[in-house]
Amino acid sequence: RSSVLARILETVLADRSPSEDFGASRRVRAVARVLSLLGVVLFVGLAIEGITLLFIGQLIAVHILVGMLLIPLMGYKIVVATNRFAMYYLGAPDFKRAGPPEPLLRAIGPFVVLTTVGLMASGVILALLPPGTPEAGSWLVIHREIFIMWFAMMTIHVLAYARRAFRTASDDLAERRYRSLVGRRGRLVSVTVALALGVVLALVMVPAIGPWWHYLASLGVR
Repeated sequence: RSSVLARILETVLADRSPSEDFGASRRVRAVARVLSLLGVVLFVGLAIEGITLLFIGQLIAVHILVGMLLIPLMGYKIVVATNRFAMYYLGAPDFKRAGPPEPLLRAIGPFVVLTTVGLMASGVILALLPPGTPEAGSWLVIHREIFIMWFAMMTIHVLAYARRAFRTASDDLAERRYRSLVGRRGRLVSVTVALALGVVLALVMVPAIGPWWHYLASLGVR
């Protein structure tokens, strides 16, 4: 048990991902860096979403727009993380050398993905439904329940990876370590494209803001 706890603490306190070791292949490092960059962007966006929950009546527009903005980024992160997972278990030598996450983090990984997809899907459905209807009420309950499960899983995930993600993303943006690492521009472009898709999705959802704002105002929700 002590060794397991020690490994978990080592993961939490690590400055950089093990994939940043000099012996790691370029694609392993590239995957670690794009996951770190996406993690940092999502951390900021989800922090904003958390603040809106405290003042949902006043900030419902921000809640909906930021939520839509984050969907492509979350989808992108899931795809990249799933690819890394698949490469490891399919026996790719460089990913095998990089090693798997700790057992606890590996165990909650599928639940992080499932609850994230459920949260995104239920949020979109809820935003599109007329507020105050039985259907909207049912989906609001579903959205809240999924959020509780997602928040529990995500808290563990963030505590484990936040420190290393910020440091690795900072290195990448500042071009520190591995200056010749190919793909840096591609990573930045891909994340920018995901953000742009999120902006488009947010703009599509603008008409849904008015009805929800008026509905919450009528209930006196602040």
